[in-house]
Amino acid sequence: MLVRSSPLGRLALLLLLAAGPLRAQRILTAGEDAVTLPRGAVRVGIGGVSTVQRDGWRDGALQGLAGSFTGTTLGVEQLPRLASTQQSIRDLGLADFTASLGAPTLDVRQRLFVTPLSAEYGVTDWLTFGARATLVRTRTEARFTVNGDSASVGLNPIRVGSGVAAANQSAIDVYATAASDLFARRNACQLNPASAPECPTINAEVGDVSALTARLSAFANGLQTLYGGVGAAGQRYVPRAGSATETALLARVDSMRSALERYGITSVTPTSGLPLGAQTPLSADELDAMISDSTAGFGAAPLDDGGLTALGDVELAARIKLFDSFGRAHMDRFTSTARGIRQTLVLTGRIGTGTVDRPDALLDQGSGSGTNAIGLRSVTDVVFGPKAWLSLAVGGNKGFSTTRRMRVPSVDDFIFLEAWREADVEVDPGLRLDASVSPQWLVNDFISLGGIWQWRQWSADKHRTPASATDPDGNTVALNASALDASTRASEQAVGLTATFSTLASRARGTNGLALELTYQHLQSIASGVGLVPKRWEDRLVLRYYTRFFRR
Repeated sequence: MLVRSSPLGRLALLLLLAAGPLRAQRILTAGEDAVTLPRGAVRVGIGGVSTVQRDGWRDGALQGLAGSFTGTTLGVEQLPRLASTQQSIRDLGLADFTASLGAPTLDVRQRLFVTPLSAEYGVTDWLTFGARATLVRTRTEARFTVNGDSASVGLNPIRVGSGVAAANQSAIDVYATAASDLFARRNACQLNPASAPECPTINAEVGDVSALTARLSAFANGLQTLYGGVGAAGQRYVPRAGSATETALLARVDSMRSALERYGITSVTPTSGLPLGAQTPLSADELDAMISDSTAGFGAAPLDDGGLTALGDVELAARIKLFDSFGRAHMDRFTSTARGIRQTLVLTGRIGTGTVDRPDALLDQGSGSGTNAIGLRSVTDVVFGPKAWLSLAVGGNKGFSTTRRMRVPSVDDFIFLEAWREADVEVDPGLRLDASVSPQWLVNDFISLGGIWQWRQWSADKHRTPASATDPDGNTVALNASALDASTRASEQAVGLTATFSTLASRARGTNGLALELTYQHLQSIASGVGLVPKRWEDRLVLRYYTRFFRR
């Protein structure tokens, strides 16, 4: 297992090196244990938890946090606003055309720093009440680029250049004029078959002539819709200049030019071309506009915004000792010969004071669930002897239904969603289950080392959403609530190392000084089952101070 060096880790290592080799004693774990505080005792804690997430799992396969958004093409599925461009080009005769802005790359790193504050009070030797609150700071670092080499469309020059509208209109008018001229020639030939040398052919093929007139008129109108001209803005994205798409459109022009010459119309020449195509791949400014623009893009805050500092969820807990082979002589756990089992039931209540993910922050982490919940846990300590023991914890929690402002997708596989998809969504949280095993080995009276294995599973939340929404083009788009359900179902396994410096054993022998513990834990996720799960690299340093811990 790879363990990265950090300031927190180096501090814990210094504490290990500073401690002398004293008699082995029992020390509380860096993770969760079954200890309840003696009557009248108080334990307060403060710490820091640093988490970095860069990769993630999708159904067990490791990939970047951006998932399928990276390494594909930026097309209609990722940016539905491209659909109108794609349809406009298909209407020009390219029925199989697929709009793409190129191959996107989204490199994301999420940082989370949590300051937990906790306080616990021993009501009796078997009952402890506690409360925990957190201050959460988040930051997302993101770099969004697109390789335009494979792009079929790019930014319409009419949006950035002067004189483009007039040039486009001149190119479009050639086909509109040809359609008008052919229509007039057909009518004239029908009235007077001798009015032009081509009249016998036109009169013999009047159906084909009418069809060609309609195609020319539709082609001119389609160019106006796609590229824009005088008084018409056109689509935001158009075929790239020199691309295969532009070549295919020019082939259609050649076909119509040949047909026109058969009927005596020569205004479309071999040099007649198309309106100005996209000249360059997407720029950084255009990518930023794509994220922020609510009409042409996603209508969101910058991907690497300034982050968030907010209060997290608050948790209340009652720890009830069910069984303790040490009996009332709780100090026996600090003797070198102590062996035994202790089991505690933990009832928890979560107050959803945390800030949930903001719908306009596409890579937001939030500071908490924002949902009230109740939970139940069983924690068992097994003390094997003077140097080894472990804690087993199994539990879960269930949140209460709530209403959140969210963006609702139409398909299962989604990354970014547009602003017009926002709706008030009723959310019924799924069951959250977890289990952990924390073995400990005591080095001496002050130092213990250990490990931790953790398993977590999130059942799918249930979302009730509107059936449809209206996009900026006025189209009714179906919304898929089940896609939100599927994105909340996940499981994860993580492993870690722990180290604890404690003065509890020496205080139990009557030594003067403070009763405290300093624990360090490094945890990283190693595997995932179904769902989308970020890969965590977590470093935790917590100081816990006891008062009246040894009072009888």
